[in-house]
Amino acid sequence: MESSTVSAMKGDKLKDPPQWRNWLARVKLLARQKKVWDLVNPQIEEDRLEQPMRKPRRPQYPEGGSESVKREWRDRLDIYKLDLAEWEQQAKGLDAVNEWIIINLDPIHHASLLDYETPYERLVYLETRFARSNAYEEDIRAQWKQFSSMPPRKGVDIDRWLADWNTLREQAVTLNLPEVKSANKDFLRAVKNVLPIWWQAKYESIIMNHEDWETRDLIENFRGFYHEVIPQEPDNTISEASFSTFQDFEEAESEAKVMEEDDQHILQKQEDKPFAKRRCPCGNPGHKAWLCYTINEAVRPQDWVVQKAKIQRVQKALKEDPQWKDWIEAKIKVYNEKQQKGQDKEPVANNALFPPPQVSLSAISTDNLSPVDI
Repeated sequence: MESSTVSAMKGDKLKDPPQWRNWLARVKLLARQKKVWDLVNPQIEEDRLEQPMRKPRRPQYPEGGSESVKREWRDRLDIYKLDLAEWEQQAKGLDAVNEWIIINLDPIHHASLLDYETPYERLVYLETRFARSNAYEEDIRAQWKQFSSMPPRKGVDIDRWLADWNTLREQAVTLNLPEVKSANKDFLRAVKNVLPIWWQAKYESIIMNHEDWETRDLIENFRGFYHEVIPQEPDNTISEASFSTFQDFEEAESEAKVMEEDDQHILQKQEDKPFAKRRCPCGNPGHKAWLCYTINEAVRPQDWVVQKAKIQRVQKALKEDPQWKDWIEAKIKVYNEKQQKGQDKEPVANNALFPPPQVSLSAISTDNLSPVDI
């Protein structure tokens, strides 16, 4: 059983690189309490690592031996008992650390540990996977500062630009960089001159009226509006002439109302469509329901801000259509199990030690609820 000190330090299961340092510190505390840290420290080279004790062998009783031989045997038996007690204590300590590693590792990474047995081997592997250098973090920070509010180049494929921008943002979110808290504001700056009418409407709603928007939803809203109003060239390039009719900022209010009406119309038509063709119950048309950060916690990045309004919207939609809810649950279960099986190409479906996570939409997690900081 873990000591009260380790129990007090319990935190999230290891899933992303930003958690590594604190997670390893918790392992270190437990291992030191069990007096086995020198046997599992992943920062020590294997050839310099202190080796665990071997189980001592009980000395054989000397049948027919002289009294002096039997006295020597009793001395060796006493030493054996001391060595056995020390070995048992060390073995229990190593087992405790090994079990703690599995319990406190996110299930999506369990399959990757199948090739490793000892806590030292597992910690070395996890360190290579999660311990990122300061250079990597500073590189992502520098890229974000440079590109987050930079407008797309003339002629660029807007969908590719949006994908690259969001990939960089998610990398910054994973590293828990404070600069990414202004992602919505940076995105608005970047696309201001691409779609001035859209920018004006969103500036008023987000900056002035303090409406809460997930950045991913904001991106998809922009993408949908862009493809509706910008004529697409055959080679997917942006025509300079395409912007000539979008300079009148006075149309912003009426254009925003049209967008809201269109969105409401789509929601009303949901029930007429097959499940696979429906928009995600969170309202975002840019992703599938089983990939939704609000619905599927397994794909949600660490520290992702979950909006209460989104959760309420999902719960309302699924409560009104139980069959749709069951269909989404099944899709999430299949997707998550497939991702788990594909982890490092190791099969885990029939491994009782690492069972697939249970899926239920009856109670969507509301951890880390908070408005989006822009």
